[in-house]
Amino acid sequence: MLRGLFGSKSDRPTPPKGQIEVVCPSCGAAQFEPRLVVSTFCKKCGVHLTVNRKQVTASSASRSGGIVDNSLWGDEPPTVSSLPKPALPAKQKSAAVQPPLANGHDTVPQDLVQPVTEQEAAEGGFGVFLKQQSAPPTVPPVPTLVPLAPVSMRVLEEEPVQKRPQSNSPPPTPAPEPMSASTLQKMKDQGMYRNAYFKDADCFDCGHKFKVSRSSRSANCPTCGACISLEDVEINMPSTQAIKTRGDVLIRKRGHLSTDSVRCKDFRCQGILEANVLATGDAIFRTTGSIIGEVRCKRFVIEKGADVTFLNEIHAEEVDIQARVTATIFSSGPFLIGTNGAVYGDVTARSVSIEPGGELNGAMNIVRTQMMPRPKLNEGE
Repeated sequence: MLRGLFGSKSDRPTPPKGQIEVVCPSCGAAQFEPRLVVSTFCKKCGVHLTVNRKQVTASSASRSGGIVDNSLWGDEPPTVSSLPKPALPAKQKSAAVQPPLANGHDTVPQDLVQPVTEQEAAEGGFGVFLKQQSAPPTVPPVPTLVPLAPVSMRVLEEEPVQKRPQSNSPPPTPAPEPMSASTLQKMKDQGMYRNAYFKDADCFDCGHKFKVSRSSRSANCPTCGACISLEDVEINMPSTQAIKTRGDVLIRKRGHLSTDSVRCKDFRCQGILEANVLATGDAIFRTTGSIIGEVRCKRFVIEKGADVTFLNEIHAEEVDIQARVTATIFSSGPFLIGTNGAVYGDVTARSVSIEPGGELNGAMNIVRTQMMPRPKLNEGE
């Protein structure tokens, strides 16, 4: 009962868990908002409120879309600390049992009323109760709302509608803007697109060269219409079938190919070969023993660990020897003998380079390119 008469901090309702009390600077109404709130609207007057570190500031916007008149407050919008605090509500139970004052009046004379300080209002007590009972109720001025004009009306006033010319001709179409070169177009211009998605192929009959997809297994020559095989061939057992493809051919260590001719793009031999080889790309050998057949290719390579003897001539545009080989070699370009390379036989090339440790046991002929017979990679050449 004494707590109801004299007042205490418990007169204010306690905010729920996770919420804080937000007091509107415009009308003084209090409401509960989440603890992390930064922006809200007053539930009583509709003014937009901004909360920054427990300090509430009213803006010029409202929930109804109008503009709040700031002339009542001055240049700056009011805050909670700048407006008078609303009177603290007393409990209904204590007000019902409140006895009359000693002088027989319901209110305290005006000469006994003293202003309430912020500290006293926060602490509460009987003195605060008397001052609140005697002081006349103060109502903060309600800001006036200035309604906004509709957006459509403002647009019509600012930008008058242009009358369409009365003609049956269709409106002119705007010229398309120049498009910037895309990455795909740049790849096509630089040739990267063709190298990434296409590969070269030439016809066995007419020798026409054209581009085909890398995933294609066969193609028809656009000139003569001949069917060209593009599949890769791998031999891991004895075989006597002739090979004619624009793909690659690989002979494994257990492979033994004995046929008339092998025509392909790149040729790699790790086993036994008894056939004439015509490769438009590289011819790489890493085997031991004798090879029967003539080899014509663009680049002839003997890898490390090989010891091979060729019973027929070798014609190439470039030669790279990194192991022991016995053969008669013709090269229309450079001829390189590596550190572990050794050539037993006659060499005819445009230029011969021997690294320290390399050997050349045979005749060496250096000729010009015009005098060197070019290896025939196609039947039509």
